[in-house]
Amino acid sequence: MSDDIVDRIYEAAVLPELWPLLFHDVSKAHGFVGGAMFSANPKFQRGVASPGVEEALAAFFAGGWQERNSRAPRTAAKNYPGFVRDEDILTEEEIATDPMYVELLRPFGLGYGAGSVVDCPSGDQVVFTFERAGALGSTPVEVLAQLDKLRPHLARASVFSARLDLERSRAQVEALAELGLPAAVLGPTGRALAANDLFEAFRDQASIGAWNAVTLRDPAAQRLFLEALGRPAGEGSSGRSMPVRATAEAPPAVLHLLPVRRSARDVFSQAAWLLVATPLGRRSAPEAAILAGLFDLTPAEARVAHGLVRGDSVAEIAAKHGLADSTVRNQLRAVFAKTGASRQSELVLMCGAVGLAGSPDPEMSA
Repeated sequence: MSDDIVDRIYEAAVLPELWPLLFHDVSKAHGFVGGAMFSANPKFQRGVASPGVEEALAAFFAGGWQERNSRAPRTAAKNYPGFVRDEDILTEEEIATDPMYVELLRPFGLGYGAGSVVDCPSGDQVVFTFERAGALGSTPVEVLAQLDKLRPHLARASVFSARLDLERSRAQVEALAELGLPAAVLGPTGRALAANDLFEAFRDQASIGAWNAVTLRDPAAQRLFLEALGRPAGEGSSGRSMPVRATAEAPPAVLHLLPVRRSARDVFSQAAWLLVATPLGRRSAPEAAILAGLFDLTPAEARVAHGLVRGDSVAEIAAKHGLADSTVRNQLRAVFAKTGASRQSELVLMCGAVGLAGSPDPEMSA
């Protein structure tokens, strides 16, 4: 093991774009096709690989193998502070028949490797793996010994990188505080990683409780919040905006849950969501264009929602805009799907919480 490789591990902890070449060079030196690391948490489809196994890692995520990975839980269960081989955690029969080997690894010409699971400060785990060509068979013991020398540095790099990420999260919410916005950075399950003082003072609407879990006091908003958290955070996620009813102590608000756009290579980052609150004045009357923006409604859908909040029936909305009742009902079903409401009364309560009932009727084209 060269000092250069160790130095490059710590450099990559700060500059994630350096991991692929590092894994490539380690793999080339020890007879592997390539190396990779990825989050063991299915809610985080984050990983980085050297060119030799990059396509295999993409297929691993696309096929949902994080949840069906037979290697990672067996490796973690051994609690061994080093690398293990396939035959150390699986029987030969399992290696021959396990779906991940049959459907994923072997079609890419792989089949044997060495892996290690590193516990991160956040409580999550990161998997390091180096893959050999299936035709070469098992990883030699002497190669495993060389990888074991790298493992303590990989573990320290994970701690270092996680701390840097926490500092970035804190800086992010403090910057929003300067704009007067309560904000918190959340992990994939809604646990607060960092929050500014304004968010802490927002406790009548949202609270940080045991295990730093964020809970919204408004039941309808909480349901939408949990539904959004149930989807993996990443490039394919668009987030969610949730109206929150006024309380005796606080005005109505809109909470925006936004995905943190991090590189897939930021494997050690646990920041998944940015939760930003926009308190509204009690007399505020946002127009239906605001409603369209909150829930990603089309102009026609926003017009239907606005009419219902004003107290109009489906028939009245249809007659007012020269539409068939069936057309309005179809638009209403789309509104329900996008807002998470299941009944008209629930939709009225949700949107009324942010003062939409008193807004003027928009002239919005379909």
